[in-house]
Amino acid sequence: MSKKLSGLLSKHKTDYPALVSRAKEMLAQHAMTEANLREALGLNSLQVKEVVNLLSAKTDLTISAGLLTLVPPVFGKLSLRALGGEWNRFGLVADTHLACREERLAELHLSYDLFLREGITQVFHAGNLVDGFVPKINADSVKVCTPDGQAAYAIENYPARAGITTYFITGDDHEGWWIKNGINWGRDLEREANVQGRTDLVYIGHVEADVEFKTPGGSAIMKVQHPGGGSSYARSYTGQKQVEAFEGGEKPAILIQGHYHVSNYMQDRGVHVVSMPGFEDQTIFARKKRLRMEVGSALCEFTQDEKGAVARFRLEWQRYFTRSYYRPFIDSDARCLKGHLVVNGNKVSRR
Repeated sequence: MSKKLSGLLSKHKTDYPALVSRAKEMLAQHAMTEANLREALGLNSLQVKEVVNLLSAKTDLTISAGLLTLVPPVFGKLSLRALGGEWNRFGLVADTHLACREERLAELHLSYDLFLREGITQVFHAGNLVDGFVPKINADSVKVCTPDGQAAYAIENYPARAGITTYFITGDDHEGWWIKNGINWGRDLEREANVQGRTDLVYIGHVEADVEFKTPGGSAIMKVQHPGGGSSYARSYTGQKQVEAFEGGEKPAILIQGHYHVSNYMQDRGVHVVSMPGFEDQTIFARKKRLRMEVGSALCEFTQDEKGAVARFRLEWQRYFTRSYYRPFIDSDARCLKGHLVVNGNKVSRR
């Protein structure tokens, strides 16, 4: 047994999240028997059974003829097992726009600290994880403009918390522009993150992905979506029109929308519709377009009945104040003088 794995297994506490991540890496390469997995991880019989149980709860793990096989998510669809009658709890974020000068990185990390305290293990990201590079939109804001550069920035700066996996989609208005040049940026980010030891960033689709919560009696679909178009006169309007546009039989039970940077919840045609705020201050482009920019995340939880349908639904917002609450100036107003930040001739400190 390696020193690293030996350190994970103390007499008093077993670091199961780390072991599950390691087991997932192994099974992603090839199928294994439980005995093979036990030997590879240096576990006893009870410990490896717990690892297998945790994997089964979070992934599509199949067991056939004694072989454990991890089925990769189908592009645009992720299946998660859930037990009917119990609460499914997860975090929601969107529009983090990393590598943008207006990013709210501190608040994003605060949200993940909250998720960790609340015992959240799954976070769904509704697109625009990074700011991408669209010169007419963000040339004045972006810190680094290349696909590789922004991937490296995301791997270094996006919150990583033990036991939490972030399932993300890409939008076609920012990082999605690279797809038009033949680059599947979301898949590339996941691959590079894995190379660097981060297995917590999982790409599940471009523009939208269906997350299926399965129970023994049926399932419920949550669609994570990054729609298009500008904000409307009412924050509920775009969600309503999207629900109306779904064809018969394809309505999800829950619709999570990014893109608009405003918070809203409603229920229409039996669909729970959640519009997400983002983690970006109002940019010059947004200011000119009169686009409101709210900052925050959400905790979502629901139960399923015996047929898998959503029975109870709860949503809790975690909102953060605007930039002016934390500092009374914007970067362009400030300059450095002999090592101190100065605004209008007065020395200031950033809170």
